[in-house]
Amino acid sequence: MDFQEFVDSYSMAAAVLSVEKLGEEHWGEIRIVKANAMYKKIMGSNYKDGMRYDELVQKEANFEDFCYRCAVKKLHLHAYVDTKSMGVWTDGTYIPLSSEFDTDKLSYFVFFLEFTKAPEAERLSDMSMEAAPFIIQTCINLRKAENFIEAMNTAIADIQIKTDSFCSAIFMIDTEKQKFAPLCAKYRNDEATIEDFLPYLSNEVVFSWVDMIKNTDAVFVKDSFDMQEIQKINPVWAKSLIDGGVKSVILVPLLNRNKLIGVLFVTNFNTEKFVEIKEFITLTAFFLSAEIANNNLMERLEFMSNIDSLTGVKNRNSMNTRVEWNTNGLMPVHLPYGIIFADLNGLKICNDTKGHKAGDELLKKAAALLKEIFNEDEIYRSGGDEFVIISTECSKDDFETKIEELRKKASYGNEVCFAFGSRWTDTEEDLRESMQLADEAMYEDKRKYYEAHPEFKTRHE
Repeated sequence: MDFQEFVDSYSMAAAVLSVEKLGEEHWGEIRIVKANAMYKKIMGSNYKDGMRYDELVQKEANFEDFCYRCAVKKLHLHAYVDTKSMGVWTDGTYIPLSSEFDTDKLSYFVFFLEFTKAPEAERLSDMSMEAAPFIIQTCINLRKAENFIEAMNTAIADIQIKTDSFCSAIFMIDTEKQKFAPLCAKYRNDEATIEDFLPYLSNEVVFSWVDMIKNTDAVFVKDSFDMQEIQKINPVWAKSLIDGGVKSVILVPLLNRNKLIGVLFVTNFNTEKFVEIKEFITLTAFFLSAEIANNNLMERLEFMSNIDSLTGVKNRNSMNTRVEWNTNGLMPVHLPYGIIFADLNGLKICNDTKGHKAGDELLKKAAALLKEIFNEDEIYRSGGDEFVIISTECSKDDFETKIEELRKKASYGNEVCFAFGSRWTDTEEDLRESMQLADEAMYEDKRKYYEAHPEFKTRHE
């Protein structure tokens, strides 16, 4: 066949590419054998026949995998992906050429290419019959869920089943503050939890992902060959994967206006269904990104209904929602945990003698002190002068250390003086019961305070 005559017969960008065969599932150089005028125009003046594709564009593992599957395994493939390195979406069609053109070392395929500046709905909807039902069902589940957490938990559970993975999870990432947190996760083994694997996901590991995924629609590690490549470009992550017993992994960026907001993370998936999984996982991530970005917007819009405007800590409405989410399992308070009820002593007398502006300043100082001591915990202003702290996954020693610091900095004689009660548990004690016990202990502490200092008992009980 005259490859040049063949590609010139097409009006859209087309090229014949060769794939060097190095063994089962392995490949070497991928070269552009011949291209038509439209393809050459897109690639620019540096193009020449026979050159390696990565001499023109950034090397891309997923593209190479599709090239191999098309040329060597003779699969017809299609992909519409966000080509971040070029700032466009690429609609690529891969058609294998007959094996009669192959040699011992090379196999061939024809690649058709179109660019769009932004994702187009018609192209996104052009998916395989295998992927379509899952994508549609995921979108329906996202829309019908009663709240955001339920939607994310449902979606990630569906992904775990569809990928037949050990773990599917979503991690939120704040690149500016260099912080990350798990949003939701589902395991094949229901006894496993995200806490079992967080030791393998240090800040160093998580933020090593950022450079890896900034120019790709997804990272796929399917076998030991791929793992060796990861060891070359990201040894820190590779070590954590190997130490955690991970043999295959998918890492997909979740974006909002091209800004990274999180990742979809899947381990030990069914690699035999790689092509199908790649199609639906990248499209699903597109819709998940939109849902998460929309929720972030709603959180900003609802800021005043969840945050106490005076002190900056969470308000009673937020606390009630937190307790409800723990009860229905949407966001459980993980054991062991501690509860503190803290009542600001002397607020009423401050208001009465110095004015409400002085009282507001006292409340701000009280909240600032709590944030200083319980900086990693959940702090709520539950009433006028009452605060509640939920300290999750804390050891008894750590919790008691914080209690002692609070007692030292907020006892009688300090500008901010709290009466407080606490409860720590490592059992399946009901959260509401723990809060009730802490509240009762706080009122007993307050009774003792006013018994010792009757001159301050001017507040209305």
